[in-house]
Amino acid sequence: MSDHDISIDEKRVYAEQTGTETLLVGTDRGLAAVAISGDQIGEFALLTTTEVRDVAVSDGTAAVADREDVRTTDAGRNAVGGDPTFTETGFGDAVAVGYDDDTLLATGPEGRVAARDGDVWDDCGIAPEARRADGSLLATVDGVYRVTDDDVVHAGLDDVNDVSGAGPWAATDDGAYRLGNGWLAERDGRATAVAARADHAAAIVDDTLYEHDGDGWRERACPLTDLADVDYGAGALYAVDSTGTVAVDAGHGWRTRTIGLPGVAAVAAVADER
Repeated sequence: MSDHDISIDEKRVYAEQTGTETLLVGTDRGLAAVAISGDQIGEFALLTTTEVRDVAVSDGTAAVADREDVRTTDAGRNAVGGDPTFTETGFGDAVAVGYDDDTLLATGPEGRVAARDGDVWDDCGIAPEARRADGSLLATVDGVYRVTDDDVVHAGLDDVNDVSGAGPWAATDDGAYRLGNGWLAERDGRATAVAARADHAAAIVDDTLYEHDGDGWRERACPLTDLADVDYGAGALYAVDSTGTVAVDAGHGWRTRTIGLPGVAAVAAVADER
């Protein structure tokens, strides 16, 4: 059944039953917001026009790292049809951003790592050539770094492309790793993105999407190629390719929609209030 087979009233009822989410997509052209209800991909909008390097979410707040600043926004509820507010934080050029609980962390292109304390950025240390962030973890060319209360420390591995604080998991040039008694190799190949939720994890390895359900890995057939990033929403798995095609699977198979924004760097799902 295609989207065109569902009436407007049916879509409204479906949204009321399943809730809605906004998928934030960071691209070369700026930050896009895509309205999602279950596996129905709705309208989308370009919210900013500066190249985005990373996106992080905490509850209903998002932070965006771009070449000008780290900006925070309420771009969740009504982000597509409304007028979300963006607040500059004064960090400057940023390549990675994440939330450690409620604390906003950011990393600059020269390796400066800082934590947001009220309206002030407190420097924490150095993590050179950072790529992505999640929770207190940073993915860098040199490996995983962890941000502590007063320092930034190397936490193992090498050539890390992405991290997930839940798990924790890491995507490296050698494969997907999970932190247990040290970093444990879970899937061989070049892993470029990883996301986790509860006892599930998803990773892009050699341009193939895999999912771990707590018992082991399985290939997750996906209609996209040249995958750029993956994320979990409240009840769905999202994947986006480098050309800006969004795919969502809420348990009934994949639905896709092209938003026409290339150079996808990161995605993050924001649950909307119901």
